[in-house]
Amino acid sequence: MYNDVPSHRGSKDLALVKRSSKTTGRQHPATRTSQASGSSTVRPAKKMGAHGVQSAETLLTVLSAFVGAEPTPMLKTLAERTGMHPAKVHRYVVSLSRAGYVEQDEMTSRYRLGPAALRLAFAAMNSIDVIRVARPLMADFCNRLQNTVVLAVWNTGGPTIAARETLPGLLAMTATEGFVLPILQSSIGSVFGAYLPRAKTASLIAAELTRPQPGCPKNEFEIDDLFTSIRRRGYARTTGQLNAATHSFATAIFDASGLIVGVLCTLGPAGHFDSNWNSPIAKVLRACAGEISERLGYLP
Repeated sequence: MYNDVPSHRGSKDLALVKRSSKTTGRQHPATRTSQASGSSTVRPAKKMGAHGVQSAETLLTVLSAFVGAEPTPMLKTLAERTGMHPAKVHRYVVSLSRAGYVEQDEMTSRYRLGPAALRLAFAAMNSIDVIRVARPLMADFCNRLQNTVVLAVWNTGGPTIAARETLPGLLAMTATEGFVLPILQSSIGSVFGAYLPRAKTASLIAAELTRPQPGCPKNEFEIDDLFTSIRRRGYARTTGQLNAATHSFATAIFDASGLIVGVLCTLGPAGHFDSNWNSPIAKVLRACAGEISERLGYLP
């Protein structure tokens, strides 16, 4: 199983929704692929009415270009991802910078999302029921488990950290809220993979299979075995595959309809964290996740 430590994928704080349109032999601009970079080109969606503001749509298109890009993309990269001329993108980036949604690194001239974008992302995340219900309980869970506790939700980019709680002296994740975890290399991601429809996870899994890691599934058969075992046991674990110092357990949170809406994870230092399958830590974690699920209306 696999470790909940930051991967090279970086933070993705906003969700990019790709729109498609029926065409006759051509792709809609919103889903056209950039031949130069291999990245999905982000274009404004097709107009839905006569009263939209085109400049606002373009501004949001530029902002959305950060989703799925490297943590600090160049202006050239943003231009390629939007399909716009760099000079045009630069004008919008300047406006976003003035409002605090984008920042420029003075040393490299690269760009990154700013504090205003993070606040907007957190506001959106806080409107999700599972986060609203779970956040007040996290400190109690941390005390009961005596280990760091992490709540994750799913967005377009993958398993995303929504909240975390730790005690003084405990091992804490270096990844912050909004950080996106891998699927096959983390216990959180593996739980999502086990319960979500494969259509939602297929592209991310395929990307990870091109970069196989020690101790991780290397083909579809191994992936199916992993996900089946998680559903049978009710949780996933990591035992230091990506970080020899860290072990973890993760389990699903369900809503009233029985669908997975989040994952609760606990992690601690190897040698002090009991990662046996019948560990008391695993049992307490499942009980904590069950409390959240119950408050969301789930009946086993």
